[in-house]
Amino acid sequence: MGDSDSHSRAANGVRRVLLLDDEASVLDVLSNYLRSPRLEIVTCQEIEAAEAVLKHSHFDVVVTDLRVSELGGLEGMRLIRFVATHFPETVVLAMSGFVNEEVLAIGRAVGVTDVLQKPLDLKRLWEWVHGQGVPMEVGGEGPVEHMDLLDEFMQRNLVRAVFQPIADLALVEGPGEDMAGEQIHGYESLARAPAGTPLRNPEILFEYAARKERLVECDLMCIRAALRDAVPLGQARLFINVHPRSLTSPDAPRAIRDVVVAAGRDPRDIVLELTEHHAIVNPAAFASHLQKLREWGFQCALDDFGVGYANLRLISEIRPDYLKISGYFCLGVARDPYRQVLIRNVARMAGDLKIPVICEGIETEEEHHIVRQLGVPFGQGYLFSRPHPGTDLARRYLGAAPASPQPSVPATSLLP
Repeated sequence: MGDSDSHSRAANGVRRVLLLDDEASVLDVLSNYLRSPRLEIVTCQEIEAAEAVLKHSHFDVVVTDLRVSELGGLEGMRLIRFVATHFPETVVLAMSGFVNEEVLAIGRAVGVTDVLQKPLDLKRLWEWVHGQGVPMEVGGEGPVEHMDLLDEFMQRNLVRAVFQPIADLALVEGPGEDMAGEQIHGYESLARAPAGTPLRNPEILFEYAARKERLVECDLMCIRAALRDAVPLGQARLFINVHPRSLTSPDAPRAIRDVVVAAGRDPRDIVLELTEHHAIVNPAAFASHLQKLREWGFQCALDDFGVGYANLRLISEIRPDYLKISGYFCLGVARDPYRQVLIRNVARMAGDLKIPVICEGIETEEEHHIVRQLGVPFGQGYLFSRPHPGTDLARRYLGAAPASPQPSVPATSLLP
């Protein structure tokens, strides 16, 4: 859920509540007690999970136990400081089994709205969450999402992949239903996870993994899903997202190659899309490991160019095989001369460097024709196709016979 979803629900009188406690039983009791059609509740058992959710969603109330560390420290204070700093309008409630003047003083210093001593005064908690004067309706209905522990989520292997075609703009004249297989340059793989957990949002999943130092394992999980679910597409070129910080791990290059080879794929048909919204901690290791992958035949694409850390310096350092322009620049490009100039000059620069450009986020025929006129050879977006399972795309573009149905997954995309 993005901030726009949060604001629309707030306008309808729906409040969002985040509960953090390392005991699942405590979270069950609190969420069942508080739930109401007027609330959306998200529960987390680890502070890294709560931090990942908070980075991508707005909450009206945050309720955290102060001791959410195996070492017994007041780790909850870290979360409180984060919320108070970035969301000063959010009500922050701290739960503690032991409250004295020192705890109260620390709480006030970091921005706690109120400290609730265990066993909790549930009526007081209800009033903070629902508002003064709202009658208590214990046992009501309302949406509750429980954040999976990362270890358990990865062990259950719940991630599936869907694919979005990358069109050759010189060969495609209209919407995607008119395309044929030879007009498709490749497919981008997009991760999916089941509904009912915030980890269905890949941004939250990878943020959580990063905070737990599990990025390599998370990337490998998604790569396996992409290779498995792309089987109906044959040996088509696959663009697979990889977090650049994964590549700083010494084991990552060989692990990626082994997964690809074990799936019967040629590394030369795999393009690793590098998306980075944070600085790379170890640029020397990243560059060395990326070079090793390229020696084995992998190509790489610099994704989301023009936003975050995907800038001119990275083009110089990475020397990508593809440059993907963020869909932000395609939005309204037909009537925005500034964006037209930016896209034209990026395409011209990339052309001089012999780097093919892919423009993301093409949704209308007008945008398609403008982007093509600006010198962009490849495009991706809803005009051509929404993301679909590989079996569906194989039937549409390759004339493949229906295959065994894949597990059903919800339409949650990596795309914004």
